[in-house]
Amino acid sequence: MDTPLVIKDLKLSQYFKELSADSLYPSAGSSAAVTAAHAAALFAMTCRVNLRKIKEGKGYQQGVSENPKNYWEETLRKAESLMERALVLAQEDGFAIKAFFEGDPSAAKKFIDIPLEIARCAGEIISLIKRSLPQSYPPVKADMECASWLAEGSKKAALMVAHYNIPLLKEEEKQYYVNQIEELSAPPIPCG
Repeated sequence: MDTPLVIKDLKLSQYFKELSADSLYPSAGSSAAVTAAHAAALFAMTCRVNLRKIKEGKGYQQGVSENPKNYWEETLRKAESLMERALVLAQEDGFAIKAFFEGDPSAAKKFIDIPLEIARCAGEIISLIKRSLPQSYPPVKADMECASWLAEGSKKAALMVAHYNIPLLKEEEKQYYVNQIEELSAPPIPCG
């Protein structure tokens, strides 16, 4: 296998062309990660709109934050960080595939560790959106909900990839990863 493509450097049409090709990468894991990045990017856009509305004096003031400007700036930083993290994971997926087909003995674990990290990243995006939605400027709430659904799909897809890769592990490693998948699949426990 050749060196994996650098996903974040591809144009969207180029990415889809590569994804649809008869090749090993990009594939399911990188797709889940790119979907998480897409969710984080869409959410980051809503953070920017909220910041612009605050600057214009038209910000939506309902919510838990005492300082909405600081809240949205910090939330934007987190969203951008999660977007970058998801793109890095998409790339790591390609390197794991390459390592596996080159006979690297640690690659099988990476085939599960990386999708689990993608699921965790998507879960963080979902949590961030859920905290932010009540205090958002109403016209971008649909964008936030869409971002949340994208992240949810990313999380489920990543967990499915991890599940399908369990047979690649040594018998004594399997239960640990099954437990990780189950833990990440469980619905969140409500607070308060």
